[in-house]
Amino acid sequence: MIDTLPPLDTPLDAASHPHLYPYVVQRAWVDVHDPQGEVSEPFSDDVFVTLVLDGTAGLRRLQGEDLRSAGLTFEAAFAQAASNLARAWKAGHFEFGIARLDDGTPIAGCRGNWMAPAGGLVLGNLYQSMVEHFEMTDFAAVPVNRTLLLAFPTDAKTLSSLALRQLVEGAASGAILPIARTWLRLDGEWPSAYRGVPAF
Repeated sequence: MIDTLPPLDTPLDAASHPHLYPYVVQRAWVDVHDPQGEVSEPFSDDVFVTLVLDGTAGLRRLQGEDLRSAGLTFEAAFAQAASNLARAWKAGHFEFGIARLDDGTPIAGCRGNWMAPAGGLVLGNLYQSMVEHFEMTDFAAVPVNRTLLLAFPTDAKTLSSLALRQLVEGAASGAILPIARTWLRLDGEWPSAYRGVPAF
C-alpha cells in the first residue's frame, strides 16, 4: 500500500511557499506519481524525497507542472521546503533524540508527524547529535514509516540487538503507512544507499 496524496488543487504562488515541505516516500510512490523524476530526488533505489504542500485541506503532492507554472526549479523549491522544515522543527512539530532500548542498546530517531523522516534525513541536526553522542561519523538510518525514522551505529553490538530488529519490524508493519525497511547511509553528506549488507 502506498501513500496516495491528492495533487495540488491551487496555483503554487508566493503565499504558498512557506507551506512547502520535503516528504519521504518509497519508490512505488515515485513510479506512480512522478515517473519522470520532476519533483523527487533519490536517497537510494528504494527511498526518495519529494515535495508536498501542507494546506488547509491537508497534504497535497506537487507535480512538475506546478513548479513550471510557478517559474520554480526543483532545487529552488526544495531549498524553500528544507528551510520550512527547519522552522517546523524549531516550533516543535517533530523531534530528534537519542534513546536506549530495553536491552540497553542506544539508538537515535526522529518522530512526531509526517515531517519526521524528512527532518532526520534532510536537516543535519539528527546527524550532528549522533556524532556528538556516539563519537563516530557513519550511521545507518531506516525510514520505517510516515512518522518515524530510526538511526543507529553499525557496530556489531548494535546490529546484534534483538530489540532494535523488533522495533524496525514492528514500526514498518504497523498501522502507520510504511515507507521502507531499506537502510540508508548517514555520513554528513546527502543520505545514500547503505554500503554493506543490512543485518535485518
